Amino acid sequence: MAKFELYHPILTPHYQLNWLTQFKVKDINALRQRINPSETMIETANYINREMSTVMNDQALTWGVSDKQQEDFIGIVSLVPVNHHFDETLLTITRVTQDDQTLVDEVQAYMSEFAKNELQSSHMTVRLR
Repeated sequence: MAKFELYHPILTPHYQLNWLTQFKVKDINALRQRINPSETMIETANYINREMSTVMNDQALTWGVSDKQQEDFIGIVSLVPVNHHFDETLLTITRVTQDDQTLVDEVQAYMSEFAKNELQSSHMTVRLR
């Protein structure tokens, strides 16, 4: 398995997945406040640092998602192991726009193949937020 830090950017036909550090903290904070309304910018910055630490330590993968044409931040995608092993993975897609089924379909299809081919995952569960 390759070092996780090499898995960026990832390009799908309509989207680009890149490290959270490539996006504005205020945009990530606005999305995260939907789940935790009282989250501050400092807490969001700490979240970004924690997520990037898991990537650099080959423990999990988290990307911000942008539309390739408009380059707008439109979500967060994470791929984490279940029980500390990537043979079973959890894909979480957190969307700015809840009705963006195109994003879900395209990212889920790509990540299913990615998890099998790159992480040797035999099962993936999907969670939408």
